[in-house]
Amino acid sequence: MVVVRRRRPRLYAWLLEGTYRGDDRRRHLIAMRRLQPHEDEVYEHEQLYSCLSILDGKAIGLLTYDSIVLAATSLVLSIFPRNITVGSVLVFIALVLSGVAASLSLYVIWIFWTETSDFESAQDLFIQLLDVRTRRTIAYRLAWVTSQMAMFLLIVGVLFQRRLF
Repeated sequence: MVVVRRRRPRLYAWLLEGTYRGDDRRRHLIAMRRLQPHEDEVYEHEQLYSCLSILDGKAIGLLTYDSIVLAATSLVLSIFPRNITVGSVLVFIALVLSGVAASLSLYVIWIFWTETSDFESAQDLFIQLLDVRTRRTIAYRLAWVTSQMAMFLLIVGVLFQRRLF
């Protein structure tokens, strides 16, 4: 018997990724039980999930840092005179960059759930997890560099505004 599944619209599927109802719940649990990592696969499984957990923790710390930089740039811009100066432009760019960095950090901590079909093969699951780790690592590094640029521009902008540069 062939089961034809109706495709969910992309946004709906994205929003409900990893959630199951009715018979889908039972099928997902059965698929999970079938894919218990074999003894020689346990290291890969633990290593990949450990890396994803480390990235989550680091991204949360960076998000906190970005929040502080966002607050600082907003505060600095509010006390600058209304005319546009080199300093105010640099601080405004810092504000935008810290917002971009925060968005990249939010991407890193996005929830990822393994779909039922992913449990068919441990190797395929590990490759998918490695791909997730790669994308999140790149996003984290971009966020980190962008955060540092934002802080640098904030400092330089304040120095320009104070005519110390």
